[in-house]
Amino acid sequence: MDETPETRALVEAVAARLREARRAQRLTLRALSEKTGLSEPFLSRLERGLVSTSIANLILITRTVGIDLGQLFRGVSGTTTTPHYALVRAAERRPPQEVPATGYTYQPMAVGWPGQRMDAFVLTFPVKNRADVLTAHEGDELSFVLQGEILFQLGDEKIPLKAGDCLYFNAEIPHMGKNVGRVDAKVLMVAAPGRGPGREYGWWKAPAPPAKPRPRRVGRSSRTRRDG
Repeated sequence: MDETPETRALVEAVAARLREARRAQRLTLRALSEKTGLSEPFLSRLERGLVSTSIANLILITRTVGIDLGQLFRGVSGTTTTPHYALVRAAERRPPQEVPATGYTYQPMAVGWPGQRMDAFVLTFPVKNRADVLTAHEGDELSFVLQGEILFQLGDEKIPLKAGDCLYFNAEIPHMGKNVGRVDAKVLMVAAPGRGPGREYGWWKAPAPPAKPRPRRVGRSSRTRRDG
């Protein structure tokens, strides 16, 4: 996706706000890496506007540094904020941004309202996804399919969704959506993160399955001899 001057300005603004929030908490990049599980080089590039990231990563980072996700986009062009609401006109909404390695794009619907507790995005899943991975974060999530067909995995369950279907779930359960239709799928996602730091399994790995208990060995056991 070609980057417009407006998109570049937004990326740089978000990067600067992430950096300022981290420093305000007196966290080094290494400390933030240890708290989030994200690599230090990746966080450094993110704070310099050299790489974009997933929604779940942004939720994780902002919660760890003590800000709301909406604060990253506050005051961007096209957004009008008052003490009571944030308004984004359709013609002024910023363009969708691609999430590296996944192939899909996301577009925030409304941002910048102080105290915002929900984050809404339109996700576009291309016909051929480039990644097949799970993610998880604190809070609840709602997914409403606007167009196309999605096979949604929630834990071990796979749920087919078509245009008009709506799924509400606990976002701490590892989840992902996969386009199984013939056109690009669009999904309205609304997330209400928890107040604590989120948990992120990452776009590059799925959570490890729980360890199975080891079977007890059958055989002669060693005993301490006692002289009688």
